[in-house]
Amino acid sequence: MGLTTERPDDLLRCPMRRREFLSTVGGAAMAAAIGHPASAAGTADPFCFCVAADPHCNDGPGKGMEDLGTGADRLMRVFEHIGALPAADRLDFLIIAGDLHLKGFLPLLPRFPLPVHVTAGNHESSVEDRKALRAAFPQDFVHDGKPADYYSFVHKGVRFVSACTAGLGGEHIGTFTSENIQPRGQCEWLEGELSAPEARKVLFTHIPAERDGADREMHLGRNDSRWFNDLVRRTRPEAAFFGHLHQPTAPYRLGGTEVWQVRSCCWNFNGAPIGFLHVRVGPSGLAVREIITGAPLKSDPGGGSGPVSKQG
Repeated sequence: MGLTTERPDDLLRCPMRRREFLSTVGGAAMAAAIGHPASAAGTADPFCFCVAADPHCNDGPGKGMEDLGTGADRLMRVFEHIGALPAADRLDFLIIAGDLHLKGFLPLLPRFPLPVHVTAGNHESSVEDRKALRAAFPQDFVHDGKPADYYSFVHKGVRFVSACTAGLGGEHIGTFTSENIQPRGQCEWLEGELSAPEARKVLFTHIPAERDGADREMHLGRNDSRWFNDLVRRTRPEAAFFGHLHQPTAPYRLGGTEVWQVRSCCWNFNGAPIGFLHVRVGPSGLAVREIITGAPLKSDPGGGSGPVSKQG
């Protein structure tokens, strides 16, 4: 499993591909194909969606990234790149995996040219922010007819499940249970959602599970990670997408599920470029590629990433 990156000279010679690179899994030449039985994968009509993470819309221009503008500007660059996609790659919707920064994010909503589904990040952990988020997306943040911080929807035969992993106080270690995650009972709800009758399921949330169940900063707590990893191995959703880490995108497999830790579309550590994922849902599985929207000056377009390996 690995990520291949176009070098700067390739980007200049090939403007139509200058900000894209493809991920490959299992030797697939053009995309990261998630291997599921064709009988299960073929139950949905083909469509495309995208996943962006951590837009940090309140952020000002970053050092070395002044030409990319504010966090809000960088999120709008995602939509600019989406608008430039060929007709065959056009989206049905965009998922944003948390850390929206509502003061800068909410005023952008009228400018979004396609449907957007979001999940709360640790920067949306106050009671006031949760209320504002539910009010902005009332069709999503609802459970049993009442406001909720987690939700699901079914699109063309695929169940999308948005869990809430950011508790009260904004800390960087995540949880499924908090005074500020309402209503109570999210774990039981998630077990039910991942056992729902749809053959294909996609999970997205902000704070990732620690893949080995270790006690580690910037991830779900030890017990939450172990519980989640066991649930995913048992229920086998087709894919899971996380944000929060501000690192080059890193895919890995958890049982039968392909997991994507998605780079931020605002800023990443060590000067790594910003970007988002394009996902095509087809009869044989998901094909995932990454689209780079910008990079700090003097940055390696790969963000220093070589072949993807298990993190220590």
